Amino acid sequence: MQDACNGSSSPVVAIFNVAMIGHVNPTFALVQELVKRGCRVHYFLPPVSQIRSAAEDSGAQVEAYLADDPADFVLEQCGLEDLASVQQDVLPDERAMWERAVWPLASTLMSGDHVIARC
Repeated sequence: MQDACNGSSSPVVAIFNVAMIGHVNPTFALVQELVKRGCRVHYFLPPVSQIRSAAEDSGAQVEAYLADDPADFVLEQCGLEDLASVQQDVLPDERAMWERAVWPLASTLMSGDHVIARC
């Protein structure tokens, strides 16, 4: 397999995840392989020290979701004031997932300016 990350300038990979070990643990082998191939990997995670430490150990540059990286950050509380405007488009069976994970993560990353500046 060709090393897609090797070249004159290293590609940058941004990974976003939630602070659940079952979600982040499977990504560490990918991070290790990308770093081995010369990529710079920025891993955006909430402020959970054990998970951030594990991501760093895999070779990623750990980043905060938000520029000020508040220690009391709670993903599930993000974007709730805007959720009502999109809920009519969400199927009832999917509403709980949207309220708990999809919408908060999307609304937190919406600005993109912080992400671009970090990568």
